[in-house]
Amino acid sequence: MRRFVIGLIILLPLVSCHNNSVNDKAIATIYGKNLYQSDLQSVMYEGISYSDSLVRAKAFIDEWIHRQLIIHQAEAALGADELDFSKQLEEYRNSLTIYKYETKIIEQRLDTVVSDEEITRYINGDPTHDFDRETVRQIILNKRKKAILEKMNNSLYNKAVKEKIFVIY
Repeated sequence: MRRFVIGLIILLPLVSCHNNSVNDKAIATIYGKNLYQSDLQSVMYEGISYSDSLVRAKAFIDEWIHRQLIIHQAEAALGADELDFSKQLEEYRNSLTIYKYETKIIEQRLDTVVSDEEITRYINGDPTHDFDRETVRQIILNKRKKAILEKMNNSLYNKAVKEKIFVIY
């Protein structure tokens, strides 16, 4: 009976509200951090049975609580200097930004059509390797991607030099 009540407390609001932040209720709190109903939506999907929903929700909540306990313990054990991740976060953000940008540029400019003639020419040009045609196709595409990125980087550098954007001391 207790599980049924807990299930209703968890699932009914999920079904009845439209994830309005005003209606988003905390379903668990630990050390001042809250887990909200909307956080459970990532583990719920249409067509799942009621009992499966309960199992998934409970597992998610248990994992969240466990993670918060570990984080709290780690923060208590580590010094302020050990918890300063600002430089690493900036580097990670920069890496993600560059990756996203390069991916977008490659998607816009990459010609993914590799002719049979190009594949045959590559295979004949390097008889020491016994590559299948799909591997050769991937090699050619990777070379094209690298060329696009080199061209982009050279263009950015040349633009920066012309516009005197940087100074080296």
